[in-house]
Amino acid sequence: MDFNRRPVAPVYAGQDVGIRFQLESSDPLGDYNFQVLDERGRSIPIGGNKGGIFTKTMSRGKALELKVRLPDPLEYRVRFRPNMRGIVGNWTIIDRIDVQAPDSEPVIKVALEPNAAPNSGHAQLWDFISGVAGNLTYSNFAAFAKTKAKTFGSLPPFGGLTYQNLHALSVEFISKGALGNKFDPLRKKGSGWGPANHSAQAIPLSYVSDQDNDLARPFPDGIPNGQYPLEQVPFVELIYVYWLEEGMLFQSLNRILARFQNRRSQPDGDPLSRLAVSPLLPLRGLLWGLAEAEKDRLSLRRRAAEYEYQYGLQLIGRAVPPAELLVERRTQFLDAFHSLLNACHRYYKEFSDKTVDADAFPLLSNLQELHLVLAAGANNQFADVSLSARIETLDVQWMLAQPEMREFLGGRTMVPYQEEWMGRVDTMKLMQDWSDASVTHFYDLAVHGEQLLLSVRHGRWNESGMTSDDAKNWALKWKPSVQRYIHAYRAVTGVDLSERVDTTMPSALLQRRLARKLVRY
Repeated sequence: MDFNRRPVAPVYAGQDVGIRFQLESSDPLGDYNFQVLDERGRSIPIGGNKGGIFTKTMSRGKALELKVRLPDPLEYRVRFRPNMRGIVGNWTIIDRIDVQAPDSEPVIKVALEPNAAPNSGHAQLWDFISGVAGNLTYSNFAAFAKTKAKTFGSLPPFGGLTYQNLHALSVEFISKGALGNKFDPLRKKGSGWGPANHSAQAIPLSYVSDQDNDLARPFPDGIPNGQYPLEQVPFVELIYVYWLEEGMLFQSLNRILARFQNRRSQPDGDPLSRLAVSPLLPLRGLLWGLAEAEKDRLSLRRRAAEYEYQYGLQLIGRAVPPAELLVERRTQFLDAFHSLLNACHRYYKEFSDKTVDADAFPLLSNLQELHLVLAAGANNQFADVSLSARIETLDVQWMLAQPEMREFLGGRTMVPYQEEWMGRVDTMKLMQDWSDASVTHFYDLAVHGEQLLLSVRHGRWNESGMTSDDAKNWALKWKPSVQRYIHAYRAVTGVDLSERVDTTMPSALLQRRLARKLVRY
């Protein structure tokens, strides 16, 4: 006879114990008697009877499950015997239960748990995207640049060569990192670069990997293959640069560069004019080179036009090209993206309520819609502008992160920042009367917005085999990024995407908040 019980140990007086009997292959079929006795020989009621012996006809493959309440802290014996056709066998003790006196009333914990999410075919791709974003941080670039410090020291302290060398390091770091490679300074072989974990398995999971034979290939045949694993598509998103641009990263360095060149950046007075530029002398090679290379860098007009082409996101400013000069823009992006974020927030609330079986199908519909919008904008300068803008962003971050910039600008020392360049941007925003929202929030929008859009862009969301379970897995995987993006968006614009879907341009919302800030009461 096969037997088990719940709980196994410890068992307390007054607690219900579940006992289970099942015939083994060698046991005959028929009637069996079951009984529980205490050490004094008293029979304990089991199976709803009032005490004595419980009889059951046992068959193969069907278990007998009973409950027994053991009232006192004694030793109890569980036994059985065959009772077939009037022939009663001997009792066999199958278990002894040592019941303990409870220190207090036994506590029975009851909890509802959600169903486990099924495995997703995108899991390796999502881990790969998360790893790429983690590799492309400024902190990792600073560590990478330190390994190349000799090239900085061998250059003359004037002219544009120092900037050119910095830019070359940024090109190497971003170009290789955006393809999934990871730099390890301890790597003994080669240049220190090696493929990221699971990159060989993750890259073919992207829907872009199936576009090789498409008649409308994203680039003509004359371009050499092999630069990017997915038909010239690196794993970076231009929205990263957009949010840092709205956070005044580029404008901060442009104002400093104008002061370095003795140019007034605005006719009605420049707060930097009363600061001596002598702290910037050690950076003169970088600043001089940046000024000389301005014609070779992406202009604000080109970045603004590409923001509109890929995401329909507008910038506001005198240097921004008028809307009538643009041929195409993604008018559906904000609605699709913000609808997805809002649906995620509602799904998380339902998922946290254990009495509700949350429906993930609305998430799948929103993912499919956003995927189509992103795919429609993956043309023209798509890959090249995204990569070039990310490289130039890293140049700017490096320059602002240098200690000489802190000596020149000053700033608040007790504010925590994730990366060294952030404090310089917030100081410039304070001096120039720009938005008072911390650059930390813009950085969160950039980092988490990029990861969310990459996971949607490269997913196979419009294939017929995708189900709501895949959308559920996506939402749970990217829950921290979704929630941090919603929080940062509210901190920056004042709009809570968890409450409603708002398609007002972020630049317009930022301008409204700035106008309120400048009102003097």
